[in-house]
Amino acid sequence: MAVIDFEFNRLKKEIGKDLSLEKLEEILFDFGLEIDSYDKETDLLKIEVTAERIDLLSFVGFKRALESYLSLKKYTPFSLKDSKQKVIVDRSATNYGNHTMCAIVKNLNLDSEKIKEIINVQEKLHLTYGRKRKSVAIGVYPLDKITFPITFMADFPENIKFIPLGETKEMTGFDIIKNHPTGQEYSYLVKDKQKYLFFKDSNEKILSMPPIINSQETGRVLESTKEVFLECTGQNLTKLKNTMNILTSIFADFGGEVYSLEIEYFDKKIISPDVSLRKMVVSLKYINQLLGIKLTLKEAIANLEKMMFICNKQSDDLIEVTIPIFRTDILHENDVVDDVLRGFAINNITPTYSDVHFNGERLKESIFQEQIITSMVGMGFIEILPFILSSKKDSFENFNIKGEKYIPLGFSAESSINIVGNWIIPKLFKALTNNQHKSFPQKLFACDYVVLENKELDTLSENKLHLAAVIANSKISFTEISSYLLSLTNVLGKTLRLKEKDYPFYIKGRSAAVIINDDEVGHIGEFSPEVLEKHNYTMPVCGFEIDFS
Repeated sequence: MAVIDFEFNRLKKEIGKDLSLEKLEEILFDFGLEIDSYDKETDLLKIEVTAERIDLLSFVGFKRALESYLSLKKYTPFSLKDSKQKVIVDRSATNYGNHTMCAIVKNLNLDSEKIKEIINVQEKLHLTYGRKRKSVAIGVYPLDKITFPITFMADFPENIKFIPLGETKEMTGFDIIKNHPTGQEYSYLVKDKQKYLFFKDSNEKILSMPPIINSQETGRVLESTKEVFLECTGQNLTKLKNTMNILTSIFADFGGEVYSLEIEYFDKKIISPDVSLRKMVVSLKYINQLLGIKLTLKEAIANLEKMMFICNKQSDDLIEVTIPIFRTDILHENDVVDDVLRGFAINNITPTYSDVHFNGERLKESIFQEQIITSMVGMGFIEILPFILSSKKDSFENFNIKGEKYIPLGFSAESSINIVGNWIIPKLFKALTNNQHKSFPQKLFACDYVVLENKELDTLSENKLHLAAVIANSKISFTEISSYLLSLTNVLGKTLRLKEKDYPFYIKGRSAAVIINDDEVGHIGEFSPEVLEKHNYTMPVCGFEIDFS
C-alpha cells in the first residue's frame, strides 16, 4: 500500500465540511481505505491507499473522490482543447520499444502547495505504478521555455549534453549517470543500454533524459509558471495513457485548461492525452444478486454517482455507467458492483447467520509436518525457514549435479535468483557457510515444500514435502547421521532401510539411498571435500534429504 499525507485542517477547509477524525475514519472504512496515523501537533494525517486506486495518490485526487462520496460536489469530466502542436517520436526511441504520452496545460495559478503536490504525485506514481520509473517516468516543464515541435529520440550518451536539474554546468549522459546523485540512483535503468532517451525542442534544446532527470533550464516549475508541458515515457502504452489521464485530471482540478497534442510516429499518429470515456452496462438484478441486498434502480445509480460514475438508465434493470478516465481499476462489471457496495456502505448491510455450517480442522499433511519438526527439535536440531527461490549455481553446480525437474524463473529482478528450489540441502549449506564463526557441532534442518516440474499436471509443477538435515562437526560420521534418521522414522512409525548408493555430492562409499516402507524416498551421506570446497567450508558435513509427500 502507498500512503498519502496532508494536513487534516486543509482537507476540512477545502471540502467545506467540519469532519471529526472518528467520522472520517468511519467514512474511509466504507470507502475501502483506512487512516495510517495522525499527528495532533503537526496536524499531519496519513492515509493508506490500496494499490489499485492510483488516482488517490494525490491530495487533489483524494479530495475529488471524498467530495463526490459525500455528495458535496458532483464529478464532471474536463474538456479537452487542441493545442495544434506535435511531438515527434523518432525511430531511435521506438527501436527500444519506447512510447510517450503528452499534454499541455494552460491558465494555471500555482502556489507552493500545488507545486509540492505536483512533486509528491510524481514521486508516488514513479514508486508505485511506475515501478521506480522502470515502467513509467514523468516530466513536467514550463511551456514558455520550449519551442515546438518536440522530438523524443535516443542517442549515444556522450552526445547528450545539457545542465541537469540542480547543477550549474553542462554534463553528458555518461557524466550524469556517473556523478549526479539522481543519475547514480537510477543508473540501473540504463546500465544495459547503448543509447539513452531524451526530449529536445525545435531549437535543439534538451528538455530531459528520461527516466533519469530533467534539464535545469527547461525542467523547473515555479509559482510564476502559468503553462506547462507534461510527458510520460515507458514501454507500456496503456500505463502511459493511464498516467497521463491522472496527471491531467489533477491539473484540471488546479483550474488549468488541458490541451491535446499530436504524437507522430513514423507509421502512425495518435492524439494525447486519450480522454475517450469507457462505458459499461450493468444489471440491477446482477448487482443485488452479487451483493445479497435489494436496491432500487434509483438507489444503485445514487451509489454509483457517489463513486464518480456518470449513469444513464437504459431500462428498469440496466444502467449504463461512464467510467472516469482516471479510474484505472475498473476492468470488469464486478468492479462496478464493488463500487455500488462502497457507495451503499458495508456497515449498512445487516449480517445474517448462514444455514450451512462447517467444522474446520487441520490438514493431515500439516499435522504430519509438525510431528516431523517436533521430533527433529527434540533431537537437538535447529530449524531454519529458507526461501523457496534459489539459483542453478547454488542448487546444482555447487553439488556436482545436473539440474532436473526444476522450474526456471522467467523474469527475475536478481540475476543470482533464477529457479524455484527443488531440494533443501543447498539452503542448509547457505546457513552453514554464514555461521562458520559460531560454535560446533551445528545441527540444522528444514521441513518445507519444494517445487518439481511435472508436465502431466495442468500447473506443470507439483509441491513436495521434504525434510533435510545436516550436521557439521569435526567428528561427524555416516553412523551418527543415520542414527538420527532411524530415531525419526521410529517416532513416525515407518520402516527404514538404507541401501548403499553413490551420489555426486557425497564421498564415494559413504552414502546410501533412503528406503522407507519399500519406497526409495531420499539419500544420506557424508559430503565430499569438493562440495565443501565449493562452499568455502572446512568442517566435515553429513546430511540427508527425504521426500515425505
